Amino acid sequence: MVSAIKATLRKARLKQEKGSRRHGAVMRSATSIRYLSTLLLGAALAGTAAGASAHDGKHHGAAPPASAASAPATVDVTLFDEPLLDQDGRDVKFASDVIADHIVIMNFIYTTCTTACPVLSAIFQRVQGKLGNKLGKDVVIVSVSVDPNTDTPRRLKAYAKKLKARTGWIFLTGGEHVVDKVLEGLGAYSQDFTAHPNMTLIGDGRTGEWTRMYGFANPNHILAQVDRLVAARKADLSAAARSQ
Repeated sequence: MVSAIKATLRKARLKQEKGSRRHGAVMRSATSIRYLSTLLLGAALAGTAAGASAHDGKHHGAAPPASAASAPATVDVTLFDEPLLDQDGRDVKFASDVIADHIVIMNFIYTTCTTACPVLSAIFQRVQGKLGNKLGKDVVIVSVSVDPNTDTPRRLKAYAKKLKARTGWIFLTGGEHVVDKVLEGLGAYSQDFTAHPNMTLIGDGRTGEWTRMYGFANPNHILAQVDRLVAARKADLSAAARSQ
């Protein structure tokens, strides 16, 4: 995967150098290169951990390339208010404590994964940086472990530290049956956790509106969905104020 992303990155750079010099075209090309660099970082992280838990091609349904990231699609989810543990070992209820009335960006990972999960986590690390002071206030990032038997709070804490996760990025684990129920409600359950779907969910806990993107979503596309939800909230507040 690393070599494939490197080749794509080289092509993108050549295209930028030889392509149009118009400002808009150059900026779009530069954005694509930064996105591909994120994927390369995640792939490199996966390679460094490969000795600990090597995966074959069937895992994650074979991790899709960047071009396979799907367009955002509205999805219905069920938020089961089950008891879970965060990376600090605190007891939290999934729906009422973690989701609550936040705008949520969510993915699904496990700490021994050496293929797609490091890339997904690297993308969320970029998203965290772009959120700035919104993180932990209006917006939370949530990473749910699909391997709760291995991923104790202590392991998740170490994983979060590697990603330099700030307050507002929550990692969740818990009892296997409880976690499985939560995953089922989100459409993220797989009987073989190593083949769980690579996807990102973006939603508003207040309105119940959720969007799903499969594959390796571009951080800017994730943030565009967040901005849309924030704007919708502001519009609702303005409408309510005018009606009073």
